[in-house]
Amino acid sequence: MLPLTEPRGPANLGPADVLIVVSICAWVWSSAVSGRRLWFPYALAAGLMIVGGALGALAGPVPSAGLLALAQDLLLLVWCWTVANVGSRPAHARVLFRAWAGSSIVWAGLLLAGLLAGAPAVTGQVPKTGVRTTLTFGDPNVCANYFVISIMIICATGYPRNRLLRVAAYVALVAAIFSTGSNSGLVALAVCVSIAVILGVRRRAGVVPAIACQAAIILCAAAAAATISVQSIQQRASTSSYAFVREGLGRGEQSVTERTTVLGESTHLYETGGVLGAGPVSTKPRLIASMAPYPKEAHDDYFASLMERGVIGALGLMVLLASALLRGGTLLRRTVSAGVGSVLSRPHAVVAALIGTMITMTVFELLHVRHVWALFALVAAASLWERE
Repeated sequence: MLPLTEPRGPANLGPADVLIVVSICAWVWSSAVSGRRLWFPYALAAGLMIVGGALGALAGPVPSAGLLALAQDLLLLVWCWTVANVGSRPAHARVLFRAWAGSSIVWAGLLLAGLLAGAPAVTGQVPKTGVRTTLTFGDPNVCANYFVISIMIICATGYPRNRLLRVAAYVALVAAIFSTGSNSGLVALAVCVSIAVILGVRRRAGVVPAIACQAAIILCAAAAAATISVQSIQQRASTSSYAFVREGLGRGEQSVTERTTVLGESTHLYETGGVLGAGPVSTKPRLIASMAPYPKEAHDDYFASLMERGVIGALGLMVLLASALLRGGTLLRRTVSAGVGSVLSRPHAVVAALIGTMITMTVFELLHVRHVWALFALVAAASLWERE
């Protein structure tokens, strides 16, 4: 039920958050009864981010909203610990991975059925986003990111076991990504597939063939860039008679312009701000106060952390991502342990999802997204199997 973030109530909470709180309570109760040793991955990184955010919020223009955002961060962190501890046993993690894979297929099917039936209540199509679908995420880019990660998880688990069903699932999920009109989602999908192929070659054949595979992909991409005019395609798409094409691929040039404008405005805010930042969710209010022509949030987790949480928060983000990558690195060992192999037949696909998400974070803020923290948790849990 991770996609079920709408309808939203106070403090931006959704139906999924009710189930998250129930899950946390169940984990705390069962841990107290069983006496099983607990562990808390990413605690140092999250602590730095929360401390940096608190200092920035107290000094910023919207302290109440900033502190509320920190409370939401804390909820996501405890949710991450819950998933990581429950998934610390391979048998339990197999249930979690398969639940994600199976439910994502159901959500993609529901989205496509809603499109065929013309049901905006199901597809999440609203005047603000036009024909772009958001499902129950409220944002097409977040929806696309969920489906991209889901494709990698299906690849990693090999679930459903039947190959034809898996192929049908891939087709449905890719169609769902296209329906969101998210250019960042399509780029993330291409990046994740490329990384998964390279890491898969490395795992099966070694480093040298993986380097050769990477070189081949780069050469193909360079040849395509030299012979295909992306700008021309985007201009033709912007005048297409099909709304999905206009508001999807046709938005490419507009999206680049918007993000370039936001980056320039954000850079000015950073230059006029302090080393402690101005607190979470303070970017838009500060831009409005300065009468900026395009007052929006940062659309970039890295720059947003530096502006809003200061140097301490930015350091925390770097520690978080480095920790996740180090944990993911344990899944790339040539000899995979029985625990990992029994759950993930292609563990490198999970690492590809992790890297692809980090790249997407350069153009969209994903640190407040529930399924991203679930991905971090599953990677941490898998690293524990390898250690054991």
